[in-house]
Amino acid sequence: MQRGVVEGSKGVIFETIPEKLDMNLPKTFRIADFGCSTGPNTFFAMKNIIEAVMLKHQSTLETNLQKNTPEFHVSFNDQVDNDFNTLFKTLPLNRPYFAVGVPGSFHCQFLPEASLHIAHSSYALHWLSKVPPQVMDKGSPAWNKGKIYYAGNEKEVTKAYFAQFKADMDAFLKARAQELVEGGLVVVQIPGVPNSKVLPSQIGGGLNCEFLGDSLADKVKMGVITEEKLDSFNLALYLPSIEEVKMVVEMNKCFTIEKICALSHPSNYHSRPLDIERTCADIRAINELEPHAGSFRE
Repeated sequence: MQRGVVEGSKGVIFETIPEKLDMNLPKTFRIADFGCSTGPNTFFAMKNIIEAVMLKHQSTLETNLQKNTPEFHVSFNDQVDNDFNTLFKTLPLNRPYFAVGVPGSFHCQFLPEASLHIAHSSYALHWLSKVPPQVMDKGSPAWNKGKIYYAGNEKEVTKAYFAQFKADMDAFLKARAQELVEGGLVVVQIPGVPNSKVLPSQIGGGLNCEFLGDSLADKVKMGVITEEKLDSFNLALYLPSIEEVKMVVEMNKCFTIEKICALSHPSNYHSRPLDIERTCADIRAINELEPHAGSFRE
């Protein structure tokens, strides 16, 4: 599924980077992938970006403004407990870049000021830095009793999750504003809902969360886990609409939006008939690797 997102964004990247990258290419061109995981999707994403930058380079050559092909330096970023060993063991042997691992939260700055030319993040910014505390507070109107994430139909719960998403996106953009050189670009793909009228529970990612939540609720009925245990667990994710992403970027004021659009998955992933085994594999692949509130992985 995530590979399809990378492929689905390729056309937009090839169109936008050569047009919007506002600089003469330096001798060393630096890219960072925020939320790289363990590969190989990050390698395909970096390949696409480098090829798009080279299109920019070729157009520059035609105007005789630059003669030397830049060297590429890629920083792979993810949480400190990410499996960087697997990532670096599977690096493409013929890669056209130097590679380095940079562990840490992408909500903070950890690259030198004005050192980065393109910041990239795919299928990562919907993960929040933490679960909104209100949704686990029994005295709060946003208490998310019996649920493991926001479904979009409980107003106070949704407000709490969106507030956390806004704070995290603001921190991410402010950190990238420090790291990027003038004229650099931030390129992101975020899973979300088509518009604010569509509930997360009505689309693929949210529906998978519903399946997982219902399964845990069944475990409560079976006496396998307690109701208190279920109420202590929430997924730290938010699936925004395009309108919400635009709102957060405009409020942040560090960047202008050069292009924003909805991407189509090349394999029409979400329009296929429900496949139980594939759905279970998807949920395990995503949720067993991500930090959440609670401890159901015991």
